[in-house]
Amino acid sequence: MKKVTSRVMKGSILANGATTPIEVFTKAPNMRVTVTHSSNADSFTAFDGKAGWMGSTGRPAREMSASSSAASSLDAEFYLGLRLKELYPQLRRGRPETIGGVECDVVNGSAPGKPAVRLYFEKKSGLLVRMVRYADTPMGRLPTQIDYSDYRETNGFKTPWRWTLSRPNGRFTIQIAEVKANVAIDDAKFAMPAGDVK
Repeated sequence: MKKVTSRVMKGSILANGATTPIEVFTKAPNMRVTVTHSSNADSFTAFDGKAGWMGSTGRPAREMSASSSAASSLDAEFYLGLRLKELYPQLRRGRPETIGGVECDVVNGSAPGKPAVRLYFEKKSGLLVRMVRYADTPMGRLPTQIDYSDYRETNGFKTPWRWTLSRPNGRFTIQIAEVKANVAIDDAKFAMPAGDVK
């Protein structure tokens, strides 16, 4: 798995009945930027390895809140499956559950500075089917649920080509159409711009 150190994915984001082109750049160990190409501007959601930021072309970038940045760091983990015990030393097995007719093993994790998570792995394949992470906000503890599907063999291991993210205020789906591995990506791609986003 560690033979792959970067990935560039292209696809679409489906939200509110609209489909918008999207690109996701990821680099080991924990850098990620998602670029959504709308008609009037590109919007960026990124984690540079230390902190998260957001922005749109022509406007100043802004840092994420501490809880959003912690959640973004989890999304950016390139080798999440391999580093799970390192990130969450206090893993606890939960009761098995069935999701969409699929029997799943459930694992709960918590660690200082990380969002609490609940992970659902398909019993037969061991593939991650769902992740629920919790962020502490002024309005209380808010869940974000990510459902992973359309797993395909990609560079020697299975990767989800579709994921649906659900929050209390809405949901969207990302469908990947193309994946390229071990693409040279400069670290500057993930860095928050000092001025306006370009």
